[in-house]
Parts: sequence; C-alpha cells; structure tokens
Amino acid sequence: MEERVSRRDRLREQLRRDIKRSARKILTEQGPSALTLSAIAREVEVTAPALYRYYAGLPDIVRGLAEDLVSELVETMQAAVERHPSDDLAGRLWAATYAFREWANANVVEFRMLFGPPTPAAGPAQTELTEDWMLRLAGVWGPLVFEAWRKRDFPVRDENRMPKDLLEQMSHYREVIGRPELPAGVIKVFLDCWRQIYGAVCLEVFGHMGPAITDHEPLFRTMVNELLMRLGFSEHECRYATVAP
Repeated sequence: MEERVSRRDRLREQLRRDIKRSARKILTEQGPSALTLSAIAREVEVTAPALYRYYAGLPDIVRGLAEDLVSELVETMQAAVERHPSDDLAGRLWAATYAFREWANANVVEFRMLFGPPTPAAGPAQTELTEDWMLRLAGVWGPLVFEAWRKRDFPVRDENRMPKDLLEQMSHYREVIGRPELPAGVIKVFLDCWRQIYGAVCLEVFGHMGPAITDHEPLFRTMVNELLMRLGFSEHECRYATVAP
C-alpha cells in the first residue's frame, strides 16, 4: 500500500512539474496573454478541469512557476558567488551582480513576468511573487554587503540624523529580512545599491534606453565599480573584480 501511495505521489509531483514546464514554454514562446488553463492543458495533454486536481487555478500555476524561476535565478547568482574564494569579497559581489544581469538578459520573458507590471495570469498571486523574489534575492546580495560593512566599515548614515519616516522604513525592512541587529544606515546603503542594480537591469531588459544606448556594458560596469567603491573597496579591487572569471 505504501509503495502504491509513494508511486502515486511521484506521478503527481511529476505532472505538477510538467504543468509548470508547459506554462513556461507557452509564456516564452507566445507571451503572457497566451497563458491560459486551456493552453496549458493542451500542452500537457489533459483536460482543463483536470488541472484543478494539481493546482487551485491559473494564478496558482503562475505562482508555482514564479517560485521555480526565482529559485533558478538565486541558484545562478549563488553559483557565481561560490566560484570566487571567500576572501575575494569584491569578486563575489561583482559575480552576484553580473549573474543577475546575465540571467535577466537570457530570460527576458521570465524576467518581465517576475519584475514587470502585474499580468492577468498572475492575478492575486502578484503580491506574493514580488515579496518572494525581494526576500530571496536579498538573501544572496544582502549578506555580501553586510560582510563588506563589517570588514570595510564603509560610512553609513547615523540613525539619529535620519528622518523619522525613513528610519521607520529601514527598521521595518531589516525586521522583514531577519537582520534586526544591523544599523538602519547599513540597510539604506544596501537598498540604495540594490535599487541601482535593479533599475539598470530593468532599463536594459525593458528597452527603456531606446536606440540611444547600443551597448549597456560600459554603463553597467562603471556603476558596479562605483557601488563597490561605496562599499569600501579600492579602485584597484574594483578593476580586478570586473575582469575576474
């Protein structure tokens, strides 16, 4: 009996994976407007009502797909970090930043689903998707910035000189990511850096710079160097980071 249950569970999980894989295929080949239960069912070769045995509906499928995409992105970034030794902090920060950009450019449609405006397919799951990627990406880049602060002691804003509303937001964020021991000024530096990285990648992937910028690499490289220097690294270390494998 246990063997039958185990086999049934394995088959169920396999079909759940097939459903998400089919949803991604439709998304990348036909766009988010084509992502419907009927289209996914045709791809998996089941009826649309049969999908409800495995997911609560289309938003639930999109939520599951998005979780997989975030995992893929986080694993890509973490693998890039681990290719650098633990004492090469500049290289590890550089690697995480470039891995984010490279994944975004290699998976444009998926990136737009995760980071772009809400899609009808996502429905109420969009808020959860945003919270998930925010916290999980912070889990890769954040600890590196916090380690740089501990080792490099880069300057941060005094909490006593922060506007009350800014301090409240920084305090809330550090509670959300589970780092209440960090000064609010460190959180602000981290968020300042992340906003620049995220903004630069979005401008590139969404094509908002138009034909005026034909090569984003020089701008991105310069930005990363400036961020590393803000985090206490020397110009020499920044140059090394941009050419390290």
